[in-house]
Amino acid sequence: MKVTYLGHSGFLAETEKAYYVIDYIRGDLPEFSEKKSLYVLVSHAHRDHWNPGVFTDPKLQHAKLFLLGFDIKEPFEEMAREEPDLLRLPVAWVYPEKTVCTEEFSCDPLLSTDEGVAFLIREENTVLYHAGDLNWWHWNGDPEERNRERAQNFKKEVDKLQGIPIDAAFVPLDPRQEEAYRFCMDYCMETLDAKYVFPMHFWKKYELCRQYRESLKESHPDWYGRFQEIRFEGETFLLE
Repeated sequence: MKVTYLGHSGFLAETEKAYYVIDYIRGDLPEFSEKKSLYVLVSHAHRDHWNPGVFTDPKLQHAKLFLLGFDIKEPFEEMAREEPDLLRLPVAWVYPEKTVCTEEFSCDPLLSTDEGVAFLIREENTVLYHAGDLNWWHWNGDPEERNRERAQNFKKEVDKLQGIPIDAAFVPLDPRQEEAYRFCMDYCMETLDAKYVFPMHFWKKYELCRQYRESLKESHPDWYGRFQEIRFEGETFLLE
């Protein structure tokens, strides 16, 4: 499998059977071979995860299916009133705990702790997890009870993935959360049976990826080998 970082929370995963473009908002896309199916996934409507241009991008025009978080439905329909051709696109609306099946894969969505969904993609020989905004949100200054509730909601969803072998997981590492930036990543590293874990949502703070990985050398050497440090947009990883 080949994984390319497209910026912010955007990734391109190329498997044996298909291309998966997930939460793409910017960056250079390759020329896709039409010998493989192309799928475009958008977890939710926040503009740091969804660029409406995905519907008209020439490189994405032969997408076999657009899988869109349920909260995108209303803005999509508004766009379609101005651009009726959008209604011809192959679209599947994704709701939590409602499996979407195609010829190549199944998608088991989780409920985000912010908006929309997270994706668990199961192909024949590959499993991908993309968190979207399913994050352990903890904000200094908020009431302790509110932060505790957010933590419980986060763990409730992520715990559903226990025992599922995952080839590549894409997980938030958000510097805006100050010392809590690593809460989500630590929990996922501990809970998920993921062979490779990629950070995302780190707002171009690439030094944070290095900082986190370096912190694992002594405390969690097993995590150190699984965590993939991202250094720049467009970086590509070849995974065994």
